[in-house]
This record gives sequence, C-alpha cells and structure tokens, in this order.
Amino acid sequence: MKQPPIAKLYEAYSAVADQRIHQIDETHWQIISSDRAQHYTVISSDNGQTFSSDDNATYWQGYPGYPILATWLTLDVLPTDHEILPSFKNINWHVRNEAVHNHYDQAIDQFLSEQSDKMAKVIPLVLAAGMNKLTSFNYTIKRNRAVKK
Repeated sequence: MKQPPIAKLYEAYSAVADQRIHQIDETHWQIISSDRAQHYTVISSDNGQTFSSDDNATYWQGYPGYPILATWLTLDVLPTDHEILPSFKNINWHVRNEAVHNHYDQAIDQFLSEQSDKMAKVIPLVLAAGMNKLTSFNYTIKRNRAVKK
C-alpha cells in the first residue's frame, strides 16, 4: 500500500473530531470535507481488505486519502488518540492549505503553533506513530467515482 503524507492523517483526525463521517451501510461511508463544500464516498469490499474513495488524493495519487484514514480511525482499524482529538475540532484544512499554496508542512506548523505547548509536542508524536502503523497495513486501495448528490 502506497503511504499517504502525514498531512492526510491530520485532516482525518479533524473529520473524526467534527463527526463528519457517516456510515451509510456495512460497506459505505460518506465523509464531509473540512469546509463542508464536498462530500466523499468510501467503499470497502465485503471482506474489508479493499477500500476505495473518490477524493482526489486517493483517486489520483493512489494512497489512502483522508476519507479512508478517517474511516479507519472510526472503525478503530487505525487507533484514535482521544486525548488529542479535541485539538482538531473545527479546523478548516482546505482554507489553511490554500493559504500556504498546498505546502502541507506549513499548514501543519501553523496548526501546531496554535496548540498548547503540551499538545504541540504530543500531536506530532501520536500522528507519527499512526503513520508508522500504516506501514504495516496490507490493504488494497482503489479509486472510485461515486455519483455526487
């Protein structure tokens, strides 16, 4: 499985914190973007070994984008650290990323500078551990183009 940039895990945590993930049925989820302008569909295979999404990162880059990562956090496939979760509430990553011309590291640095000293240290460690866990995942990632409603 191709690894996503760590910025996608930051975005996924915000989706979880804002409760923007809605399970439609056993194999379908709808994830609403941080600016609430888009929604994405995540689909899993019946055996849960293949995930697809219609977000641009998954579709064009072939790695699990934040909608798949948020689904995994919700399903506890990827553990969620509930201590840091409140820090991610109401973060509009779309606006932040646009402001720094999609230099995701700069958006993350800005986000971390707004946190308490403790959270500014803990959050990168927790998310780095999450990224490390992703390296052991053996899921198949596919793109889909779900019909937009």
